[in-house]
Amino acid sequence: MKHFIYFILIWWPFATQAQPVAPATAIVAHPSVAVSALSRAQLRSIFLMRQVVWPDGSAIKVFVLPPESAGHQQFCRDQLQLFPYQLERVWQKLIYSGTGTAPGTVSDRTAMLEMIARTPGAIGYTESQEGTQVVKVIALSH
Repeated sequence: MKHFIYFILIWWPFATQAQPVAPATAIVAHPSVAVSALSRAQLRSIFLMRQVVWPDGSAIKVFVLPPESAGHQQFCRDQLQLFPYQLERVWQKLIYSGTGTAPGTVSDRTAMLEMIARTPGAIGYTESQEGTQVVKVIALSH
């Protein structure tokens, strides 16, 4: 019992410290995109490559970070509520069946913002809203 009490006294300060919260990912689009908010279902449909045009008829061009990146994994988990491998399977099925294409992959956050800013109809995400002045931030409606 004595050892248990020592364990609790040593362990308790670490257990009660607040855990750092990862910043929410920001959904970003080309400034010409007329949409200002998307539901989670719409966002999932876009990234699963099921919705391929915006409401105004312009083509949607999806960009993602590398699958192994923390930003991509967080986006899949938090925003799409999917595991990254689930997304990859859907994209592979589209490619191999010839019914669609996979999204464009960019190397990092800076490349994502640059690609979104220069590609009409583009959508993607970043780990934070920092530096998003050149793109349009899309709200996620519930």
